[in-house]
Amino acid sequence: MNKYLLAILVYILSSNLTASANSYSLFGGTYDYDDDNTTNLIGLNYHISNSEIDLLNFLTINPVVGGLVTAKSASMFYGGFETNLGSDLIYLNLSSSAGIYSNGDGKDLGNAIQFKSEVNLLYSLSDKTRIGIGSHHISNAGLDSVNPGTNNFYLIFNRNF
Repeated sequence: MNKYLLAILVYILSSNLTASANSYSLFGGTYDYDDDNTTNLIGLNYHISNSEIDLLNFLTINPVVGGLVTAKSASMFYGGFETNLGSDLIYLNLSSSAGIYSNGDGKDLGNAIQFKSEVNLLYSLSDKTRIGIGSHHISNAGLDSVNPGTNNFYLIFNRNF
């Protein structure tokens, strides 16, 4: 599974996807920081801006897709929605996604269906580049009797296409 994730990430990074994605985020940090299965993680998100959805003229959400892999070969591909709250200079990025998880040699999260809730704080270095910190929680939302979940934190580099 991790070979496929790596191949997909390399393909996406080398492709010209300006028609469908307005930015990408590369992130890396600590997976499962509050447990004995702590390891490193790296991931990539695509933030799709040309498919905005206005909710009650109050909140705009956008699709987001991505994947992550850990040093213990756990991996997850996911898709969901996100919103940004704040100014152009500094803002919160909130997202919720569902995806397919493989535990590899890492933590068993109960089943392949997992959900990810995420909060990121980003600072704009320029009109195209942002850096930030973030955290997300992954769990199966009680779909299985085994549901330990993971809490993760990371640094983010975000760039517009």
